[in-house]
Amino acid sequence: MPVKLNEPTREITQVDVDRHPVFQRLWGAEGFTRVTEENLGAFASQKGLVLAVFADNPTTFKESIDIAVIAPEIGRAFGAYLSGRGFTDPRVGRAIASRYGLTRLPAVGFFRDGEFLGALQGLKGWSEYIQGLTEIGARQQPARHTISIQSN
Repeated sequence: MPVKLNEPTREITQVDVDRHPVFQRLWGAEGFTRVTEENLGAFASQKGLVLAVFADNPTTFKESIDIAVIAPEIGRAFGAYLSGRGFTDPRVGRAIASRYGLTRLPAVGFFRDGEFLGALQGLKGWSEYIQGLTEIGARQQPARHTISIQSN
């Protein structure tokens, strides 16, 4: 049975991505594009290799804060090869991720010239990110699309 939180507790457990310092730094000083439904097409179709991080609501899924801290380091590790870096707005991250067959968030992957190459799903260790993303970034063919069915 879910626990009902009183108003003060509910307020302090809510993560406002517009005001949270990790997300402000990510979309500010770190230079990540805040990917939304409106700019997804333009973001994904950039020329060259584009890093994409898919995140969920950080109030419910605390791993979204973890990946917001890790994402800039991944961006630096692949920086010489990237023409863009993006992090989904957590309010729509799950909906965007499901378009690419991703079912487990956070996920980190690549687009190249508008084609989705694939992604690592779930939090990983550093060496898994480097090895897995290197393999994905080297792909010459886009990822096979799968159907992801979400229940509400």
